[in-house]
Amino acid sequence: MTVEIVSLGCWCDLDDSRPGSAWLAGTAGQTPESLNGVLDFRVEETATLSDGRRLTLTTDRGWSIRRHGAPEGDTPWAYLTAEDVEATARLVVQPDDAEETGEPHTWARLAESLQAQGVATTLERLKLLPYPVTFSRRLRERLPGAD
Repeated sequence: MTVEIVSLGCWCDLDDSRPGSAWLAGTAGQTPESLNGVLDFRVEETATLSDGRRLTLTTDRGWSIRRHGAPEGDTPWAYLTAEDVEATARLVVQPDDAEETGEPHTWARLAESLQAQGVATTLERLKLLPYPVTFSRRLRERLPGAD
């Protein structure tokens, strides 16, 4: 049986590995001020295979946000939506020259990563696949409408 790629996509989570990350801001014992009011996110591009496996293709993407001028006690979470996070996740996986090329992904990089993991594919095949954005459980719990 040949294993095929059924979808590409990205998985988005909070990156709490940096000092001062505010992913817990607003919970008991944590304040945005003590955590610098910064939210750090990380994005991993993945491929889902027909046998159910999910392969990680890239892990070097992410972003940070800070809510400037927010009322005291407010957190960056107060103004963040699932749609905002999804749109930004899609943006950070784009190649640097996406505006010139119109390409939403680094197809060659994704194909190379798949081939390095033993999955043969073509750029043309990758371009036809769905590309969902998936949130980690803890991110879904924090974002309204992130079901």
